[in-house]
Amino acid sequence: MYRLIRPPRALRGIPQVPVWRLCISYLLGEIEEKRTKRILLPFALRNHTDVILVWLKQQPPQRMLFWRFIGKENIFVSEGEQWQKHSRIFKAAIQRTAPMEQFTYLCKKVCTLIGDGGRVRFNNIAHCFTLDAVGTTVIGHNFEALDKPGGSFIRHYRRVMAAIADPLYVFIPVMEKWLPRHAIRRDVDALVDRFHALLSEKKGDPGNDMLTFMLEEPNMTDTELRDNAIVIFMGGHDSTAGAISSLILLLGLHTAVQDRARAEILSILRAGEEIRAEHFANMPYLHAVIKEAMRFNPSSNFTLPRVADVPVQVGHHLLPPSTPVILNLCAIMHNECLWDSPSVFNPDRFLNDGEALKDDNWFPFGHGPRQCPARNFALLEQRMIAISLLREYTWSVPKDSIHSNGIRNAFSTFSLSLPFDVDIEFTKI
Repeated sequence: MYRLIRPPRALRGIPQVPVWRLCISYLLGEIEEKRTKRILLPFALRNHTDVILVWLKQQPPQRMLFWRFIGKENIFVSEGEQWQKHSRIFKAAIQRTAPMEQFTYLCKKVCTLIGDGGRVRFNNIAHCFTLDAVGTTVIGHNFEALDKPGGSFIRHYRRVMAAIADPLYVFIPVMEKWLPRHAIRRDVDALVDRFHALLSEKKGDPGNDMLTFMLEEPNMTDTELRDNAIVIFMGGHDSTAGAISSLILLLGLHTAVQDRARAEILSILRAGEEIRAEHFANMPYLHAVIKEAMRFNPSSNFTLPRVADVPVQVGHHLLPPSTPVILNLCAIMHNECLWDSPSVFNPDRFLNDGEALKDDNWFPFGHGPRQCPARNFALLEQRMIAISLLREYTWSVPKDSIHSNGIRNAFSTFSLSLPFDVDIEFTKI
């Protein structure tokens, strides 16, 4: 056991989080956000360090169904020249995509669903909204999630994701070898085949969507196109749904902030006027609210592990090759050495000079060249849904809500911040 948990000699100078505390946290099913705030961040602050050693925070093992589903030839996990190719093609495709009109249509659908108001389970709506958004603008397929939340494709996807995220098989990956889940493997393969079918459909019926533009690239293989379609679908759906749920929930908990954001929007937009991109420059407070919501409850708690093939200097430590390194986004954006009162929701910190001072420490999409390539896409979704709702409704969090004393996130194997049971009381303006 000691050999299993003992760090390599080259890493023994880095403060190591006690393994027994991490094991208890994992066994209790504690979510990553809570583990970071309760164990990792206090440990780093006590040791006056920005670099800590965490046991077994590494790439998902090869046998996991996760890899069977997403593949390895996509923009998120590819390396070197292949990643550079994917990044170039993806950025060119997303720049050609014009989602404003489609987002406006979907926002109107959301308002139709909420109708005259009342109590609404908003996180369900947020997931359907982002499914339809990524479906129509990225993949070029209308999943009709807002109209038919129980559609066959959506049920299939959620069934597969629930199986992939089974904690027993995530924390003990060798279980896939000891107790192979043959029926689930077939289910995963069937879902991958459905993405293959979408690709074939898109080749015969191109449209104004990202996948169509990627299909125009002669250097992309069918496997690369399929793997990228799957990871973009996953990343553009779950994480953004969590961000939107957090934003609307925080505005419901902080009604003074909500009122101020609404006043700003109504001063810019006339009654019935369509939202246009040029309006955003005149909405600095809404921008600050969105940034603060993403700092307060970042949609992803840490980046995928990166493994350098050369020695890397991180702070005062020289990391040897093959060392997995992650960026703990939650810890950075709740570090009291970097932020004033980080546990307080305060959009004003991003206004005026505050934004310039804090941007170096604000990166919910990751940092550097490997940060989320669809950052602006996700921010646009949040702006559009927030503006649409603020124009039509006021809202609050019911007194009996599980979130009345602060946001509670669901357990996520992929370390996403996904508020659950987000009941919101809407009132039509």
